[in-house]
Parts: sequence; structure tokens; C-alpha cells
Amino acid sequence: MADTTSSSNTNKASSMAELMARQKAQPISLKRGDIVKGTIKKLTRLEILLNINAKSDALVLERDKKLLNRMLKTLKVGDEVTVTVLNPESDTGSPLVSLRKFIGDIAWQELEALQKKGEQFSVTVVESTKGGYVVAMDNGLSGFLPFSHASYLQGQQLSPGQKVKASLLEIIKQENKIIFSQKSMVGNEEFITISKKYKVGQKISATVTNITPFGVFAGIQVADTQPPKTIDGLIHISEISWKKVDDISSLYKTGEILEVVIIGFDTQTKRFDLSIKRLTQDPFDEVAKQFPIDTKVTGSVSKVSDGNVYVSLAEGIEGVIRKEKIPPNVSYQEGSSITVTIADIDKRRHRIDLVPVLLEKPIGYR
Repeated sequence: MADTTSSSNTNKASSMAELMARQKAQPISLKRGDIVKGTIKKLTRLEILLNINAKSDALVLERDKKLLNRMLKTLKVGDEVTVTVLNPESDTGSPLVSLRKFIGDIAWQELEALQKKGEQFSVTVVESTKGGYVVAMDNGLSGFLPFSHASYLQGQQLSPGQKVKASLLEIIKQENKIIFSQKSMVGNEEFITISKKYKVGQKISATVTNITPFGVFAGIQVADTQPPKTIDGLIHISEISWKKVDDISSLYKTGEILEVVIIGFDTQTKRFDLSIKRLTQDPFDEVAKQFPIDTKVTGSVSKVSDGNVYVSLAEGIEGVIRKEKIPPNVSYQEGSSITVTIADIDKRRHRIDLVPVLLEKPIGYR
């Protein structure tokens, strides 16, 4: 009785194994866009073949040399992979498939791991662009190194073919975007610790890393840190010169070393606020001494704009009569001489407010 049951079970098991084997042996039906599993049978620069349980081996179609090189570096014969079907049956009868998505997924997993480590690795400068550099990793992936995150501590720009150390600042898989940085990442507590080594009013050297319409970004090498760290600094356009600055790019270039003075610490952006103009005395201080409040002076109307009258008081020194201070039915022409009283000196805005000296007070004038 026991022997009969055992024999029956053996036959049943054998039949199931044979059935599964036959089902497994049956080639699968493919259609364009299918994602299927397979095993690499051949892996050369000229041909990559996979067993995907189809009527014949699948042929990997890849014309991108960089991607092909990554496949050859990443994969080996016997590896299990997933592929995307491009053509279920080509002219030769073999399915054409792509490993692009599979290799891309592996690459992004590696990038995520590198970003978590926060370590620097070697990249090669490919070219310089308007906002930074295109750099390539050893695995063939390339991304962007902004000027604001490039290191110019030697006062030199990077050049194509140059090997530099960088870390991953940001990766966005959906946008296929990789952003690199040569700077050591600084946390909030570390920034506070570093900033305590400096003080407002201290003169330091900084290297220009990026020039924007609103200011100059500069790198500050922090002393006594291992590994060496660089802190970002910003020289706002209003802190470049006591005179009005229209085109910052004509004044400075990337990699240039500047002498600056610290005027503040921005803990939110982990950045030093810097100034160039405060290295020199504000020339408006002398202007204020030259034109005390309530002094009457004679000047020449230099411009009339938006109802305001601008008066040249001396070479390079201008005051303004606000439109609300101009009497009714009184107008001024450019070039005409006018006597005014110094009403206020606004040192912060570098502005001299004037009121006209009237021979008689017009009706309705206050």
C-alpha cells in the first residue's frame, strides 16, 4: 500500500517536472515595448547576444559608443538582465532588444550610493560652458559642474582633459540631471563653527567662482580644516563699488583672487557676505561735510525726470528736488541756474535732498 502511494507520487512529480520543463521550453510571444528577462550569452564590442526564451537569441542594438563601453565594463557573460524589446523579429529572425534602461538603472543606483557617501572622486573636464563645466565620470556618465562649485584656489580656470576631484551635489533621475561640486559639503553646525573663526570687518582673500548680474560669488579657503574646505562668499553688486556698477563681468573674471572684507554671515545659505567697496572710505562722507544741511547753494539743472529735478552742485555731485517740493506753476529747464537749500543728506542712499529757494511764496505751496 505504501509502495503504491510512493510510486504514484513519484510519477506525479515527474509528470509535473516534465510539464514545467515543456512550458519553459516553449518560446515566449514578444511585442514591441515588452520588458523581459534574459541571460547574457555573448558580450563583445561587435555583438551582444541574450537568451530571452524566444525562438532565437536576442541581439542587443546599441549605436551609442559611450553606452556600449558602459555595458562592456558593467556586465559579463551569464549575468541576468532585463531588456526592452525594440523589434520582436528582425530581418535575420532575431529579436532586437535594448539594455539602455537596465544600464541606466544600475548607473543611477551607483550615483545614489556615491551621493550618500559624500566622498570625492575623479572626473574629467570635457568643456567649458556659459555657467560652468561639463565633466565626465570614469563610467562614462557626464554632468555639470557650476562655476559657483568649482575650486579656483590656485587662481586658475579648469581646462578640457583636466582631471579634478568632485562629489555629487544633486542628482535628478527624472530630468537625467547630474550636478557636481568640487567643494566639501558644509553642514549647518560646521558652518557655525567655521564662521566663529572669522569676524565682521576682517579682511580676507577670496577667489572668484561665478559672476552673475546681481553679484560675484567667491570661494574662501578655510584654514585648519581636514580635508580642506571652501566656503561660499557673495559680493552683492551694491557692495562692489561706491559708484554705480552696470556691468560686473567687465570688472572681474573667474579665477581672479580678490581682497574683500567680511560684512556678515548667512547661516541659511551657509555663505559669507563680502564687500569690496568697504575696503575704502565712502567718498560721500566728504560730500556731506561739503554741503551741510540748511546751506544755500547755486547749481545747474542737469535733468528733469518723472517730475523730479536733478541739480548738479559740483563736479560729480548731484542733488534732487522731489516733485512734491516743486511749487505749482513753476518749471525748470535743463542747463538753467537754480539756488537751492540742502534739506537732507541721506548717507545710506548717497542722496542729497534739495528744496528751491523762492523769492516769494506761491499760493498753495507748502
